[in-house]
Amino acid sequence: MEAMCCTSCRYGMEEPRGSVFARDRGHGWGTCRRQAPAVVVIQSPERTAFSQTAFPRMREDDWCGDYEAV
Repeated sequence: MEAMCCTSCRYGMEEPRGSVFARDRGHGWGTCRRQAPAVVVIQSPERTAFSQTAFPRMREDDWCGDYEAV
């Protein structure tokens, strides 16, 4: 039986290797495309807080109750 995790879900999408997020977090991160993007506030010690719209971030081995096999 296949594991019911984000990498095998139809809504999970791995970040392209050259993307800024992939460079910051490393391999194995992606986004969930189940819902429309939401406004998020990003804060870090290096920058002033700002907001943007984004899909939720997930690890390839994460899971949720909305799983649908590819």
